[in-house]
Amino acid sequence: MSLRQLEEALPALLEIRTDEPRGIDWNFLTEETGIVFPEDFVELVEAYPPFTVDEFLGLHIPSPGEEAHFVSGMRGLLRDLSSLRDSDMSHGYVPYPEPGGLVPWGDSCDGDVFFWRANEKNPQSWTILVSGHNDDWCEFKGTLTEYLAGLVTGAVPPDGLPPDFPGTTPVIEAD
Repeated sequence: MSLRQLEEALPALLEIRTDEPRGIDWNFLTEETGIVFPEDFVELVEAYPPFTVDEFLGLHIPSPGEEAHFVSGMRGLLRDLSSLRDSDMSHGYVPYPEPGGLVPWGDSCDGDVFFWRANEKNPQSWTILVSGHNDDWCEFKGTLTEYLAGLVTGAVPPDGLPPDFPGTTPVIEAD
């Protein structure tokens, strides 16, 4: 799914879209994390600042010149997942860079965490995994933009999330 299709599903996004690419230092991010991010995420990040959907789901989006903060936040979430794994509370999921490891891309105000599951060498084939605050772990086979657009249109059930998320006209707020 393209960014354009996500924007069609979530037109409120257009209000915060930048006119020019934001200029994220992807080389720095790859060097620091070892991750080549999925193309749809790169396209989203270059067009949009960090934002929240319906005051609930926040996307972890790096800001130009602050890529080190993004990496630091990612490492903190990976440490949290590692602690869960070490306590046998991660349902067998492991943090990246372990094979099939999880890479965080978002969270909710309720404590849910959204991940890519790096279960393929090609990041375009990674799946979405939601770690619900109630210890629900739900997987979606598709891209981040497909997942978000599907949540908004109702094509993807909000498994592990509140059943009324998102609302009928989701509000987008730039962070």
